[in-house]
Amino acid sequence: MIEFKRYCVDFDTKSDEVLKFDVVIVGTGVAGLYTAINLDRSLNIALVTKESIQISNTTLAQGGIAAPLSQDDSPDIHYMDTIKAGAGLCDGYMVRILVDEAIENINILLNMNIPFDLDDEGEIVLGQEGAHSRRRIVHASGDATGRIISEHLGLKLRSYDNVTVFENAFLVDILTTGERKALGVLLKKNGKNLIILAKYIVLASGGYGYLYKYTTNPEVTTGDGCAAALRCGAKLIDMEFVQFHPTVLYHEKNKSFLISEAVRGEGGILYNINNERFMPRYHPQAELAPRDIVSRSIYFEMKKTNSQNVFLDITHLDSQFIKERFPNIYKTCLSLGLDITKERIPVAPAQHYSMGGVLSDEFGRTTIENLFVCGEAAGTRVHGANRLASNSLLEGLVFGRRIANYINNSNIGELKENDFSYFGKNFKEFKEDVISEVEILRSKMSEFAGIVRNEEGLESLIKYILNKLSVLNEVKLQTAKQIEYYNMLMIGYVIASGALMRKESRGSHYREDFPYQDDVNWKKHLVFSLNGWEECNS
Repeated sequence: MIEFKRYCVDFDTKSDEVLKFDVVIVGTGVAGLYTAINLDRSLNIALVTKESIQISNTTLAQGGIAAPLSQDDSPDIHYMDTIKAGAGLCDGYMVRILVDEAIENINILLNMNIPFDLDDEGEIVLGQEGAHSRRRIVHASGDATGRIISEHLGLKLRSYDNVTVFENAFLVDILTTGERKALGVLLKKNGKNLIILAKYIVLASGGYGYLYKYTTNPEVTTGDGCAAALRCGAKLIDMEFVQFHPTVLYHEKNKSFLISEAVRGEGGILYNINNERFMPRYHPQAELAPRDIVSRSIYFEMKKTNSQNVFLDITHLDSQFIKERFPNIYKTCLSLGLDITKERIPVAPAQHYSMGGVLSDEFGRTTIENLFVCGEAAGTRVHGANRLASNSLLEGLVFGRRIANYINNSNIGELKENDFSYFGKNFKEFKEDVISEVEILRSKMSEFAGIVRNEEGLESLIKYILNKLSVLNEVKLQTAKQIEYYNMLMIGYVIASGALMRKESRGSHYREDFPYQDDVNWKKHLVFSLNGWEECNS
């Protein structure tokens, strides 16, 4: 049985700074911010973010929020699109909640004056994205939806006198009692321990995209929430399902800028370096096929043509429409010398989203009492093996509000006084160059646990990770970067070993040695905890 540290650093509530709140929320993407806004104003809330309140995957989300708003759409149709994209692993009950509560949450945002794009009659403009059978993507400022929502929610929260924001505060661990109850978080801020005790802890800490060499995610996405939850006894689910976005800018100065799914939704066409349109050969929906299929198709096309990228062409669209619909993409590419109204966009797949996370129920509850999770850190099972485009922001909204409502309706009571301390054994000094070690791990994750996987590569990756973990388990971790690296190794192990166990190809998980979907043996979820692996069918 693999072992992990229980706590990464020494701490003592008698000597370290200790603060007390009703609720502590870790993460300031849409899930964390929206949870805080929906909590009762009588509650004293701590909002913790690793860097600044505006640095998260939410701010980079270009496409928008999926919601069945049009007359020819319905929650039932949205449900079926989600289930189909999820390749047999969506939890129907959870998806039903997602689609049924979508419009309600969009209306809440409208009442907050979030400036979604409207037409001349004042109606919401709906975009089209891959694998959606209807136009249902609500967007703002064309292709800056995440940033707009994040800015508005953040500004609103700063005016709340019951919310205290802790920026540049790194989550180290979740404090628990012997009865598997969460009672607070251990943070590093300004190099010192900061303990926040709370009646409820909400993880909205995002995914683990930075485990991969090429990713659209910011550097803060090192899986800290998932790793800390695992160390305190929570369960992780579906971690082998890592979504790669098909179209990420491939430019010598920028290989992480997302070219939104909506670009293909509005008519973008993919060509290989030989000027051949190739997607119709791989799927009847061509460029509008689900993301996993488009990503793999590009991967195979690049391999076939011995190239580093393909091209996305929208030059056949009206130039003014391009500038208005995709202002952020247009300006960013233009700053790099690329006019997308006249030139094809060089693109390649990159890691984008994590379907897996901390196992949670319809109220965001984990298997640890008083610990909740929402957003990309959560394993809600709504995405199955492959997330439907623009369901991610929606998931953060729906389940963030559900967590808030659950807490609002709970008998919170008094925070029990507890003295806690942890002092590890005489660990060795950390002597590795953590930056270079992180880059080696990221390269190996991309090579062996990326778009295409096989047994030999996964076994090699697992052996490497286990060797590093065995060393670090005997090492004293002192800096946030060192703890991040430890977290990345933990999550990398779960991803790789889950991918090795799943001997089939499903959704975003593709095994070239098992290139078929096996519904007889593998229509189930893989769950990992400190007790090891287990399987479940729902």
